[in-house]
Amino acid sequence: MAKHGLHRHQLPAVFSFPYQRKVGLLGGSFNPAHDGHIALSLHAKRIGKFDEIWWLVSPQNPLKSSQDMADFDKRLQFARALCARHRWLRVLALEQLSSTNYSYDTCRFVTRRAPRVSFTWLMGSDNLLQFPQWYRAKDMANLMPFMVLRRNDSFYASLFSKGRQYFRKYRQDDSRKSPLPNLRLIYHFHHKASATALRKAGHWT
Repeated sequence: MAKHGLHRHQLPAVFSFPYQRKVGLLGGSFNPAHDGHIALSLHAKRIGKFDEIWWLVSPQNPLKSSQDMADFDKRLQFARALCARHRWLRVLALEQLSSTNYSYDTCRFVTRRAPRVSFTWLMGSDNLLQFPQWYRAKDMANLMPFMVLRRNDSFYASLFSKGRQYFRKYRQDDSRKSPLPNLRLIYHFHHKASATALRKAGHWT
C-alpha cells in the first residue's frame, strides 16, 4: 500500500472535521478481516448514507478467547490492506490508544472527541444475540443508533432476543428514506464469509 493511502487511518485527521458527517462504526476482532466485512460496510453505507465507515479493530474481545487470536498489529495491517481501495473506509486502533476493550468506552470516546459527527453502531445480527453480555449494554444502546444486518441464521432469533429489548424503538426494513431509530434491522443482506471458517481452513495463521 502506498504511504499516502495510510493517512486516512491516522487519529489526528479523524477528529478534525469542520462540518457535519455521518459515520458508521464497525467494531470487531477482524481475525482476520475478510470480504464479508467489506460487503457489510458497502451495504450499510448505501442504506445509512454514511460519509465514512470506521473499522475499530479490538486488541481483545472480552467475550472471545485469546487462544487463536492473531497479533493485534497483524490484524490491523491486514484490515488496512484489504480496504485500501475504499477511500471511505478507515481502519482505526482506538481501543488500543484509549486502553480499553469495551465498545461502550470507545463509543463515549468518539462522541466526545468528534461532536460534528453523527455516529451509528454497525453489527451483525449474531452480535445482537450476545448484546446483553456486553459491558454496559443498556447504556451503550442509548449512546447512538444501531444498525443490525442479517448474519447467517441469527436474524429471526435476534428479533425476539433480550438484546433487541434494550432499544426503545426499532424497525425492520431496508428503506433509505426514513431517519434511523434507536435500532434498525436490515434483513436484505447476506454474505457467507466467516473469520472462524477462514481460520479453520488454514487461511489465517
